Amino acid sequence: MIYLLVYIDDILLIGSDLALLHQLITLLSSEFKLWDLGSAHFFLGIEVKYTFMGLLLIQHKYTLDIIQRAGMTSYKPVDTLLSPSSKLGFVLGTIYSTPTCYRQIVGALQYVTFTRPDICYTVNKVC
Repeated sequence: MIYLLVYIDDILLIGSDLALLHQLITLLSSEFKLWDLGSAHFFLGIEVKYTFMGLLLIQHKYTLDIIQRAGMTSYKPVDTLLSPSSKLGFVLGTIYSTPTCYRQIVGALQYVTFTRPDICYTVNKVC
């Protein structure tokens, strides 16, 4: 089995058979200009860690970048997520001068939900 992930001009090939992967890379390189960069370690903001059970996808660095962009590096983390009965309130004196900044941060958080499905409800609530 081979997985081929494509995003614009970035391609990630992952498979269970190394010989078959090399065969596909050879076939693709005969049709397209490409570079084999070896094992994946980082792809589109997602860190790839290899474990004995398979691949582990992590967005720790990407998440820290979002926290820094939001100006929340001094905030303390909480374990409690937003419950369905919670209501979001409006706080005067927001740190965002334009809605664009808020939208960019929320959009970046939506990307984090690929590896953190536990925050999907909360992120979609703030959307």
